[in-house]
Amino acid sequence: MLFIPLPFVAALLLLILFGQMCLREQAASRHFRILVLLLCLLAIVIGVRWGYGIERVLPAQAILASAVGPLAWVCFAAFVTEQDNRLAHRFWPHLLPSFLVAILTVARPQWIDVTLIAIFAWYAVALGRLAWAGTDALDLARFDDAPLVHRSLQVMATTMLLAAIADSLIAMDLRVFDGSHAATIVTAATIPLVMLLGAAAAIASRNPSSPAPEAVQPRLASDDDAHIVVRLKPLLQTQGLYRDHDLNLSRLARRAGIPTRQLSKAVNSVCGKNLSQYVNDFRIAEACRLLESGDIAITTIVYDVGFLTKSNFNREFRRVTGMSPTEWRAKRTPGPAQAVGVEKMVNVPHPTS
Repeated sequence: MLFIPLPFVAALLLLILFGQMCLREQAASRHFRILVLLLCLLAIVIGVRWGYGIERVLPAQAILASAVGPLAWVCFAAFVTEQDNRLAHRFWPHLLPSFLVAILTVARPQWIDVTLIAIFAWYAVALGRLAWAGTDALDLARFDDAPLVHRSLQVMATTMLLAAIADSLIAMDLRVFDGSHAATIVTAATIPLVMLLGAAAAIASRNPSSPAPEAVQPRLASDDDAHIVVRLKPLLQTQGLYRDHDLNLSRLARRAGIPTRQLSKAVNSVCGKNLSQYVNDFRIAEACRLLESGDIAITTIVYDVGFLTKSNFNREFRRVTGMSPTEWRAKRTPGPAQAVGVEKMVNVPHPTS
């Protein structure tokens, strides 16, 4: 009977995921597609090594594994403006870990394990620091996608840390128990981690929006936080910027003429929420009015108010109102009293006033 190692099954699932990402090319970042393909190749090599006991692929396995963390960092760094993170937008420094491992496979093979553990841990910390900065740190992520991208970043950082732990256990087993438990550790830990990395990459694979080509450059402002929020509201109210599907923190900061960090800090201090939630409050307020005003299809409202996916719309609608759009429409009827209720619930001025 033909024996098919479990890593080959993981590789097949990742290959299917890669194909789906390629089919929606406009929505999937090239770097994320490369990451999923890299994970697929890594799973195949792991299957050859631990499924059939072919040790000649160990150098390839080490080099592929060393590239996962750097490529994951490059993927998520694409959601951060170059001014804030210049090195993240230069690919060549992140080639160094794989280059180092390639040298060690020839010169010092005994150092490969500890080097891989250090690489995993280093990029786990780097990704974790970026995730710790919050959703607004990903200022090139669309407001519609920012929460999912941020959660994927958190998953990626955690998975990289778990990969370092799993690699440490495998290295310890090879030295203490002569590798008697290594195959079990690979099956129980490494393969699920590879799949988790692939899933996180797929979730976060939407292209980051490019900064709007506005003539106005961000300038330092002496206004206090409350004044900044007062200046921001008319951009969303009178100009309806919340309807822009590609709206992100960088684009909004350019329109307001305020640095991204200062704008984010002001909204967080005054409103107690991040900018993604702040903008989505305007979108949900308008959605509530459209739901009450007639028989407009919910799918039409989703796109009209600035959301790209119904799942994101439903999540934010429930966050703001505590109910689904269908429940809202069933319980509400048009009228001045209801309109006032919407404004109080989402705590924003009428977006079209």
